[in-house]
Amino acid sequence: MALAQITLHYAIDTTGAEGPGAAPRRTVLVVEDEVLVRMMLADVLDEAGFRVIEAANADEALRVMSAIPDVSAVVTDVEMPGGSLNGFELARRIRAEWNIGVLIASGRQAPRPGELPEGSHFVAKPVYPETLVSLIRTLLSS
Repeated sequence: MALAQITLHYAIDTTGAEGPGAAPRRTVLVVEDEVLVRMMLADVLDEAGFRVIEAANADEALRVMSAIPDVSAVVTDVEMPGGSLNGFELARRIRAEWNIGVLIASGRQAPRPGELPEGSHFVAKPVYPETLVSLIRTLLSS
C-alpha cells in the first residue's frame, strides 16, 4: 500500500470565494481513488473559492461530467484501480468530449512523450496547495 504525503499547512488566496457581489464559484472535479488525498485536494480547492465535486475513479468522473454541465476543470490521479481508464486516458476523453483543462497528478508515473493531451498539465505528487491552486487557475484562464 502506497503512503500519501499530505501537506496541511497552507495559506490560500480566497479572492474567488463567494460573498456579496462575488462571481459564481467555478466547479472543479477531483478524481482520486485514495480518500484522504481526495479530501485534501477538495479542501484546498474549496478554501481557494472553487466548488468541488469528487469522484473515486474515471468511470465515476465520466458519469459526473455527463450529468453536470458546469465543470470547468478536472484534477485527476493517474493510477486509479476500480475504473476502466487511467488518468491519462481520462484526460484525453475529457479534452475530446468537453474541451476543458485537466491537471494530471502522480507520484509514480510521469507522462511519456505524446501521452499528455493538449490543454492539460502534469504535476508530480506531493502537490503543494499553492501549486495546485495556481495550476487550476492557469487552466481556467487558458
